[in-house]
Amino acid sequence: MDVLEEIAGSLKGAVRCETGMPVFRSGRYEVHEFRRENFRPLRVPDEVPLLGFIDGGNSPIISGPSFSVQLNRVAAGLFRGERRENMELPSRLEFLSLMRLDAENSRYTFNLHPLDPSYREILSDEDRLQIEIPMVEGMDPSNIQGLPRRFAEWTMALELMGELGEGDILVTDGSLQASFENENPYIHELMEEGERRGVYVAGFSKTCSLYTTTSASLLGTVRKLAERYGDGERWCYSPVAVRMDRPTVITVVKLNPAGRIFRLDILGEETEESPIRVASGLLRNSADACFPGYPYGLVDVDMRARVSRDEIEIYRRRILAEIPEREILKDVVYEAKSLDFHDELNRYAGEY
Repeated sequence: MDVLEEIAGSLKGAVRCETGMPVFRSGRYEVHEFRRENFRPLRVPDEVPLLGFIDGGNSPIISGPSFSVQLNRVAAGLFRGERRENMELPSRLEFLSLMRLDAENSRYTFNLHPLDPSYREILSDEDRLQIEIPMVEGMDPSNIQGLPRRFAEWTMALELMGELGEGDILVTDGSLQASFENENPYIHELMEEGERRGVYVAGFSKTCSLYTTTSASLLGTVRKLAERYGDGERWCYSPVAVRMDRPTVITVVKLNPAGRIFRLDILGEETEESPIRVASGLLRNSADACFPGYPYGLVDVDMRARVSRDEIEIYRRRILAEIPEREILKDVVYEAKSLDFHDELNRYAGEY
């Protein structure tokens, strides 16, 4: 038996597992057993709700161990079913951010520089972006360089909420989890605003790394159960789990007969109808032939929020050109060279 056969044999053992129970490492979740009754068929509603979508992207322009300049972009979109709708909010928010290390006080500080002055009122208050981090060996600053973009997604979502009404749905890219404690006030504000307006707030994840007590993929397990029970071509499985400290219902959905299944989080107290309302409201927007089962609104904002390498290189040259002092310019370049050799190797390999 060669090494490939050995790996194939090991994979067979890894994926042929019993159902088990969903695993959430945090004690904040109430986990539910897998049950056939949790599968609920979906149909397109008679009144198609207005859908708001949010996603963001960022990329470093120039970075060193103690600083990072990033280009950040957050896109918003409105759809009713598959049809795009006009909105008053700018469709794209663009800004530069400067992250600096304050080693003496064990924290990172951020400054935000909108490319259009009108964007300033949408951006987060810089004071809420100051992050205290224990200076421990192996800590990677790149994990927090995207924090301004993440905060801008929350503030843009709050602005977009103003264009939605009773029964409409706001969808963010990814789960409704906070990577840093400073994000939680925004999520709570979004939940309260949604409750006040009667708007559903959801997080739709491209990927899901959740698993069960038998080490099986959560999504794979739900798919096998759906095939076993024959619960239709479009369905919502709810609940997988419910977060207790900040009410959030974790569900799994299949929105197109030809599509994949995805994790869908719904912010707010668990109700019988909210998962069905949200999942059904996304059906017509999830019928694109290239991405069946994935909301096209999220594809749209993802494309418009992307930051290209060509853009980054233009900004990098322009920023360096604005530093007239030769010694300071040398110091900045030397700092950047501490981190950029991987990029040099990529260029040599033809990956740029």
